[in-house]
Amino acid sequence: MKLSLKDNAYDFLHNSLYFYHLATGVGYPEDYKRYWRFSLVDLVQSMELLFKEVLRQSNEFFIYENIDKPSKTVSVTKALERMKNIIKIDLSHSDETVIRKAIDLRNQILHFELELDMQELSTIYAILFEFIHNFHLNFLNEELHNYIRPEYWEEEALLIEQFRNEFVIYNGVEISNKFAIEIVESQMFPAYTIKGAEYKRVKFGEEVSNDPEWFDSLTHCSDCAVKKSFFHAIGCDSEYCPKCGGQAISCTCEYEELDEEPAS
Repeated sequence: MKLSLKDNAYDFLHNSLYFYHLATGVGYPEDYKRYWRFSLVDLVQSMELLFKEVLRQSNEFFIYENIDKPSKTVSVTKALERMKNIIKIDLSHSDETVIRKAIDLRNQILHFELELDMQELSTIYAILFEFIHNFHLNFLNEELHNYIRPEYWEEEALLIEQFRNEFVIYNGVEISNKFAIEIVESQMFPAYTIKGAEYKRVKFGEEVSNDPEWFDSLTHCSDCAVKKSFFHAIGCDSEYCPKCGGQAISCTCEYEELDEEPAS
Protein backbone atom coordinates (compact mmCIF):
# COMPACT_ATOMS: atom_id res chain seq x y z
CA MET A 1 0.00 0.00 0.00
CA LYS A 2 1.41 3.37 -1.05
CA LEU A 3 0.54 6.32 1.17
CA SER A 4 0.57 9.93 0.01
CA LEU A 5 2.49 12.72 1.71
CA LYS A 6 -0.78 13.98 3.20
CA ASP A 7 -1.70 10.51 4.49
CA ASN A 8 1.69 10.23 6.18
CA ALA A 9 1.36 13.76 7.58
CA TYR A 10 -2.00 12.95 9.15
CA ASP A 11 -0.67 9.68 10.57
CA PHE A 12 2.17 11.55 12.30
CA LEU A 13 -0.33 14.16 13.51
CA HIS A 14 -2.54 11.47 15.04
CA ASN A 15 0.48 9.83 16.66
CA SER A 16 1.42 13.22 18.06
CA LEU A 17 -2.05 13.82 19.49
CA TYR A 18 -2.03 10.32 21.00
CA PHE A 19 1.25 10.99 22.80
CA TYR A 20 -0.02 14.46 23.78
CA HIS A 21 -3.03 12.77 25.38
CA LEU A 22 -0.78 10.39 27.32
CA ALA A 23 1.54 13.20 28.45
CA THR A 24 -1.25 15.49 29.65
CA GLY A 25 -4.07 13.15 30.65
CA VAL A 26 -5.40 13.43 34.20
CA GLY A 27 -4.78 10.34 36.28
CA TYR A 28 -1.98 8.91 34.18
CA PRO A 29 1.32 7.92 35.85
CA GLU A 30 3.87 10.70 36.28
CA ASP A 31 6.39 8.95 34.03
CA TYR A 32 3.96 9.37 31.13
CA LYS A 33 5.36 12.90 30.87
CA ARG A 34 8.16 11.31 28.85
CA TYR A 35 5.70 11.06 25.97
CA TRP A 36 6.04 14.82 25.45
CA ARG A 37 9.17 14.27 23.39
CA PHE A 38 7.36 11.87 21.04
CA SER A 39 4.41 14.23 20.68
CA LEU A 40 6.68 17.13 19.65
CA VAL A 41 8.85 15.09 17.28
CA ASP A 42 5.80 13.68 15.51
CA LEU A 43 4.14 17.10 15.28
CA VAL A 44 7.23 18.54 13.57
CA GLN A 45 7.36 15.52 11.25
CA SER A 46 3.73 16.13 10.29
CA MET A 47 4.56 19.77 9.58
CA GLU A 48 7.51 18.77 7.37
CA LEU A 49 5.34 16.43 5.28
CA LEU A 50 2.69 19.12 4.83
CA PHE A 51 5.41 21.46 3.54
CA LYS A 52 6.42 18.83 1.01
CA GLU A 53 2.79 18.38 -0.03
CA VAL A 54 2.56 22.09 -0.77
CA LEU A 55 5.71 21.78 -2.92
CA ARG A 56 4.36 18.67 -4.66
CA GLN A 57 1.11 20.40 -5.56
CA SER A 58 3.13 23.11 -7.28
CA ASN A 59 5.51 20.70 -9.02
CA GLU A 60 6.09 17.08 -8.03
CA PHE A 61 9.85 17.43 -8.59
CA PHE A 62 10.19 20.22 -6.02
CA ILE A 63 10.14 17.67 -3.18
CA TYR A 64 13.41 16.08 -4.34
CA GLU A 65 16.93 17.23 -3.48
CA ASN A 66 18.08 16.58 -7.05
CA ILE A 67 15.30 17.07 -9.57
CA ASP A 68 17.38 15.24 -12.22
CA LYS A 69 17.59 12.15 -9.97
CA PRO A 70 14.30 12.14 -8.04
CA SER A 71 14.96 9.75 -5.17
CA LYS A 72 15.79 11.49 -1.88
CA THR A 73 13.37 14.16 -0.71
CA VAL A 74 14.46 17.53 0.65
CA SER A 75 14.96 18.32 4.31
CA VAL A 76 12.42 20.44 6.16
CA THR A 77 14.80 23.41 5.98
CA LYS A 78 15.19 23.05 2.23
CA ALA A 79 11.42 22.62 1.87
CA LEU A 80 10.96 25.92 3.70
CA GLU A 81 13.46 27.65 1.39
CA ARG A 82 11.75 26.33 -1.73
CA MET A 83 8.31 27.37 -0.51
CA LYS A 84 9.61 30.90 -0.02
CA ASN A 85 11.94 31.27 -2.98
CA ILE A 86 10.46 29.12 -5.73
CA ILE A 87 6.71 28.98 -5.26
CA LYS A 88 6.69 32.33 -3.45
CA ILE A 89 4.58 31.38 -0.45
CA ASP A 90 4.20 34.44 1.74
CA LEU A 91 5.16 33.39 5.26
CA SER A 92 5.32 36.03 7.94
CA HIS A 93 8.49 36.56 9.94
CA SER A 94 6.64 35.19 12.97
CA ASP A 95 5.58 32.04 11.09
CA GLU A 96 9.11 31.41 9.86
CA THR A 97 10.45 31.83 13.39
CA VAL A 98 7.96 29.26 14.71
CA ILE A 99 9.02 26.82 11.97
CA ARG A 100 12.72 27.21 12.70
CA LYS A 101 12.12 26.88 16.43
CA ALA A 102 10.17 23.68 15.78
CA ILE A 103 13.07 22.26 13.76
CA ASP A 104 15.50 23.23 16.51
CA LEU A 105 13.31 21.63 19.18
CA ARG A 106 13.10 18.37 17.26
CA ASN A 107 16.88 18.29 16.93
CA GLN A 108 17.31 18.97 20.63
CA ILE A 109 14.90 16.18 21.54
CA LEU A 110 16.55 13.68 19.21
CA HIS A 111 19.95 14.50 20.70
CA PHE A 112 18.67 14.46 24.32
CA GLU A 113 19.48 18.11 24.91
CA LEU A 114 16.01 19.48 25.66
CA GLU A 115 15.94 21.67 28.78
CA LEU A 116 12.33 22.87 28.77
CA ASP A 117 9.92 22.13 31.60
CA MET A 118 6.45 20.67 31.20
CA GLN A 119 4.66 24.01 31.12
CA GLU A 120 6.98 25.34 28.45
CA LEU A 121 6.49 22.19 26.40
CA SER A 122 2.73 22.60 26.68
CA THR A 123 2.89 26.22 25.51
CA ILE A 124 5.22 25.44 22.59
CA TYR A 125 3.10 22.49 21.51
CA ALA A 126 -0.02 24.66 21.43
CA ILE A 127 1.81 27.31 19.37
CA LEU A 128 3.00 24.73 16.82
CA PHE A 129 -0.40 23.09 16.60
CA GLU A 130 -2.07 26.43 15.96
CA PHE A 131 0.51 27.22 13.27
CA ILE A 132 -0.13 23.90 11.48
CA HIS A 133 -3.88 24.48 11.74
CA ASN A 134 -3.50 27.87 10.00
CA PHE A 135 -0.93 26.63 7.49
CA HIS A 136 -3.24 23.82 6.38
CA LEU A 137 -6.10 26.25 5.80
CA ASN A 138 -4.02 28.94 4.09
CA PHE A 139 -1.86 26.80 1.81
CA LEU A 140 -3.77 23.53 1.38
CA ASN A 141 -7.14 25.33 1.31
CA GLU A 142 -8.88 22.97 3.71
CA GLU A 143 -9.67 22.87 7.41
CA LEU A 144 -7.28 20.54 9.22
CA HIS A 145 -10.17 19.52 11.47
CA ASN A 146 -11.69 17.58 8.56
CA TYR A 147 -8.71 15.20 8.68
CA ILE A 148 -8.45 14.72 12.44
CA ARG A 149 -10.02 11.52 13.73
CA PRO A 150 -13.03 12.03 16.03
CA GLU A 151 -11.23 10.41 18.97
CA TYR A 152 -8.79 13.35 18.94
CA TRP A 153 -11.31 16.18 18.58
CA GLU A 154 -11.17 16.83 22.32
CA GLU A 155 -7.38 17.29 22.21
CA GLU A 156 -7.75 19.54 19.17
CA ALA A 157 -10.32 21.72 20.96
CA LEU A 158 -8.22 21.93 24.12
CA LEU A 159 -5.13 23.01 22.18
CA ILE A 160 -7.00 25.68 20.24
CA GLU A 161 -8.58 26.95 23.45
CA GLN A 162 -5.20 27.03 25.20
CA PHE A 163 -3.66 29.09 22.42
CA ARG A 164 -6.57 31.49 22.04
CA ASN A 165 -7.07 32.22 25.73
CA GLU A 166 -5.97 35.74 26.49
CA PHE A 167 -3.63 34.55 29.23
CA VAL A 168 -1.50 31.45 29.70
CA ILE A 169 0.60 30.14 32.58
CA TYR A 170 4.27 30.39 31.66
CA ASN A 171 7.02 29.54 34.18
CA GLY A 172 4.32 29.58 36.86
CA VAL A 173 3.26 33.15 36.05
CA GLU A 174 0.07 34.31 34.32
CA ILE A 175 1.08 36.38 31.28
CA SER A 176 -0.31 37.39 27.90
CA ASN A 177 -0.12 34.53 25.40
CA LYS A 178 1.58 36.97 23.03
CA PHE A 179 4.55 37.18 25.42
CA ALA A 180 4.67 33.37 25.72
CA ILE A 181 4.97 33.12 21.95
CA GLU A 182 7.60 35.87 21.88
CA ILE A 183 9.68 34.10 24.52
CA VAL A 184 9.77 30.97 22.39
CA GLU A 185 10.61 32.95 19.26
CA SER A 186 13.22 35.05 21.07
CA GLN A 187 15.42 32.00 21.77
CA MET A 188 16.08 31.89 18.03
CA PHE A 189 17.99 35.20 18.21
CA PRO A 190 21.15 34.84 20.35
CA ALA A 191 22.61 38.15 19.13
CA TYR A 192 21.55 41.65 18.13
CA THR A 193 22.95 43.35 15.06
CA ILE A 194 23.93 46.96 15.74
CA LYS A 195 25.33 48.95 12.82
CA GLY A 196 26.40 45.76 11.07
CA ALA A 197 28.15 44.21 14.09
CA GLU A 198 26.75 41.32 16.14
CA TYR A 199 26.54 41.56 19.94
CA LYS A 200 25.64 38.51 22.03
CA ARG A 201 22.39 39.16 23.88
CA VAL A 202 22.29 39.22 27.68
CA LYS A 203 20.24 36.35 29.08
CA PHE A 204 18.11 36.82 32.16
CA GLY A 205 20.37 36.12 35.14
CA GLU A 206 23.56 37.34 33.43
CA GLU A 207 22.95 41.01 34.20
CA VAL A 208 25.10 43.00 36.64
CA SER A 209 22.87 44.30 39.44
CA ASN A 210 23.41 46.95 42.12
CA ASP A 211 21.55 44.63 44.50
CA PRO A 212 22.91 41.15 43.70
CA GLU A 213 21.23 39.47 46.70
CA TRP A 214 17.78 40.65 45.57
CA PHE A 215 18.54 39.85 41.94
CA ASP A 216 19.72 36.33 42.78
CA SER A 217 16.41 35.70 44.55
CA LEU A 218 14.44 36.26 41.33
CA THR A 219 13.30 33.10 39.56
CA HIS A 220 11.84 34.79 36.48
CA CYS A 221 11.81 38.17 34.79
CA SER A 222 9.21 40.46 36.31
CA ASP A 223 8.27 41.81 32.88
CA CYS A 224 8.26 38.94 30.35
CA ALA A 225 8.35 35.98 32.83
CA VAL A 226 11.28 34.23 31.15
CA LYS A 227 13.31 32.09 33.54
CA LYS A 228 17.04 32.38 34.18
CA SER A 229 19.51 31.34 31.46
CA PHE A 230 17.00 32.16 28.69
CA PHE A 231 16.79 35.23 26.46
CA HIS A 232 14.15 37.83 27.28
CA ALA A 233 11.22 38.24 24.91
CA ILE A 234 12.29 40.80 22.33
CA GLY A 235 10.91 44.13 23.49
CA CYS A 236 11.02 43.23 27.20
CA ASP A 237 11.55 46.29 29.43
CA SER A 238 14.14 44.43 31.53
CA GLU A 239 16.55 43.36 28.81
CA TYR A 240 19.98 44.99 28.91
CA CYS A 241 21.65 46.29 25.78
CA PRO A 242 24.72 44.11 25.07
CA LYS A 243 26.60 47.09 23.62
CA CYS A 244 26.01 50.00 25.99
CA GLY A 245 24.52 48.26 29.05
CA GLY A 246 21.38 50.39 29.05
CA GLN A 247 17.77 49.35 28.55
CA ALA A 248 17.65 47.56 25.19
CA ILE A 249 14.33 49.02 24.03
CA SER A 250 15.16 52.63 24.93
CA CYS A 251 18.91 53.10 24.41
CA THR A 252 20.23 54.93 21.37
CA CYS A 253 21.90 51.86 19.85
CA GLU A 254 20.38 51.04 16.48
CA TYR A 255 19.08 47.46 16.61
CA GLU A 256 18.27 45.99 13.22
CA GLU A 257 15.97 43.40 14.82
CA LEU A 258 13.95 45.98 16.77
CA ASP A 259 13.70 48.18 13.69
CA GLU A 260 12.16 45.26 11.77
CA GLU A 261 9.74 44.24 14.49
CA PRO A 262 9.10 46.97 17.00
CA ALA A 263 7.64 45.89 20.30
CA SER A 264 3.98 46.58 20.78
